[in-house]
Amino acid sequence: MSVKPISDSLPISCEREEIILLKQIAQNTEIAAQSAQKQLLFSKIRLGLTGFLTSLALFALLLGGPKLYRSLQNADRTFSSLETVSSQLVQADIPALLADVDQLAAKGEESLEAIQKASEVLEKIDMDRLNQAIADLQKAVSPLAKLFG
Repeated sequence: MSVKPISDSLPISCEREEIILLKQIAQNTEIAAQSAQKQLLFSKIRLGLTGFLTSLALFALLLGGPKLYRSLQNADRTFSSLETVSSQLVQADIPALLADVDQLAAKGEESLEAIQKASEVLEKIDMDRLNQAIADLQKAVSPLAKLFG
């Protein structure tokens, strides 16, 4: 057994609640639409900035790419030169080189001692007597020089 309502219309208080709820739904829908528009605007701005930064990076790469490539080539050549020098240093006989340097220093000391001895001998020479002897020799040889010519 089913009970039928007396009238098909809703009570007045229910209709008002429906209208209030519909207005709230409309407001919420409008707020959601505004939020979606803001999100769309921010997405467009983000897309534009991303495109700008990407094109800026590509432009910088095009301008700086050749310089960077040359710098990397120079660095590669420098490193290969360093490898060559380091391998030559490994192959070099450092103790023998140091021994040769020590011998050279010892010979230099001997040369300095010989120079000191020579300077001492030169200091012992009486220059006045030497000049007098040269003058006497010149007096003795000058008649012979006039004779021969």
